[in-house]
Amino acid sequence: MAKKLVTALLTITIIACSSISIYATDTNQIETTEAKATATTENAEPAADTTVKVQSSSTKTNSKYKKGLAAYIRKINPNVSKTKSLNMAGHFISKGKKYNLDAKVLMAIAQNESTFYTNARSPYGYKGLMQTSDALARQYGYKPSSLYKAQVSIEVGARYLRAMKNEFNTYTKALSAYAYGSGTVKSGNYSTKIAKKLLNTRVQIRKYLERNNYI
Repeated sequence: MAKKLVTALLTITIIACSSISIYATDTNQIETTEAKATATTENAEPAADTTVKVQSSSTKTNSKYKKGLAAYIRKINPNVSKTKSLNMAGHFISKGKKYNLDAKVLMAIAQNESTFYTNARSPYGYKGLMQTSDALARQYGYKPSSLYKAQVSIEVGARYLRAMKNEFNTYTKALSAYAYGSGTVKSGNYSTKIAKKLLNTRVQIRKYLERNNYI
């Protein structure tokens, strides 16, 4: 009986010690995991903060660039209001990004074609900032009358220029095709005079932005 009692007590002691050992191990693992999680979180915070700072800096740069393009538009055409010029500049930037084109090239086209007048109309029926045709508007899913809206005109003009650049690769040929038609450029019987003028305007816009600390 005594032996059985001793054996029972020893068994209880072993189980108790084992439980303490398991609990201690689990506790250590939990504490280690929490410590790692805390360290990871603490280490991640500066990265997140850096990302926010970079985004903030990028936003400020884009805003400054937009203001610069708007100021240039008003320099060329003082009749364009500040609000309208900022709206235009925003569309030139966004459509440039959308179609992988330089916003300054799109602005050069608008300056040459309409002097930044959204209601411009040529004797040949071309409309809006970018002076595009009714047929092209319809091809891209727009009503011809909507070409008098800056956003639509720039969208149609940018999309067409992208198509020409895909076909001819260089801005010189693409801009010549914009002015004279793709068939004329394909034939090789075309002038690069307008294209060179537009690319020179692009340089002038960049110089204006640099001179006035917009870039």
